[in-house]
Amino acid sequence: MPALQNYDILLDLTNDMHDPVSIQLLRDYGRQCGRIVMLDPAETLTLILESGSSYQYAVKSQTKVANVTARSWRDITCCVSQLFTGSTTNTISPHVSQAVNGLRVDRLWRDNRYNVWNDSVS
Repeated sequence: MPALQNYDILLDLTNDMHDPVSIQLLRDYGRQCGRIVMLDPAETLTLILESGSSYQYAVKSQTKVANVTARSWRDITCCVSQLFTGSTTNTISPHVSQAVNGLRVDRLWRDNRYNVWNDSVS
C-alpha cells in the first residue's frame, strides 16, 4: 500500500510517431491559451506530478485526440503511440480505458481542427 505522504513522480512521454503531437491540460483543450507543448518525433517530455493525484491531458496527433488520465504512485514511461491504440470514436471504448501503470486513456476521438496553436499575432 502506498505511503500517506506525497512525493513527486515523473511522467515521461516519448513521441515515437512520425508526426508532431501536442500535449495540453484537458481543461484547456480547444481554448486559445499558450499552454500547449509540441513534441517533434523522437522528443520526450517529462512532467512532474504529485503522487496519487489525478492529472488529465489531451494528446493530439493530426486529427486523433486521446484524453488521458495520469494517477500513479511511481514513475511512468509511455510512448505516445500506445495512447492511440483502439478504435477512434466519440464514446469510451472498454478496451481503451484500461489503466496501465497509472496511465489511462478515457476517450479516443477525432478533432478535425488541425491547427492547435494560436494564429493571432500579439
